[in-house]
Amino acid sequence: MGSKLVIVVDDDPFMREVARVHLEGVGYSVELAACGEEGVAKTIALQPAAVILDFAMPDISGAETLKRIREHPSTARTPVLVLTAWSSDEDALEVRRLGAEWLQKPLRPELLIEALRVAMG
Repeated sequence: MGSKLVIVVDDDPFMREVARVHLEGVGYSVELAACGEEGVAKTIALQPAAVILDFAMPDISGAETLKRIREHPSTARTPVLVLTAWSSDEDALEVRRLGAEWLQKPLRPELLIEALRVAMG
């Protein structure tokens, strides 16, 4: 696998670091963002191969972050995996309607990596 850039957007520093270690371990380059606003800005600026996005964050929600990523022409088709520890059917439907994959936490690293590979084609 080549070194493809993945942005991990999560307000939990431990979760960001765990994701970074596992993704770099299988050959991805990783950029971290601690909130939705930073995630949107980095996604637009860096044009990653994919985004891993926490759903519940303190500034803007994962759904709003995803909408902003989808609204920008250069990131409208960027694969996004939305991770959450809580969910509702309405949230899951909205995320899928916006073309992202919905994954439930806790998620084993090997399942996250496989879901990322599938999303990136």
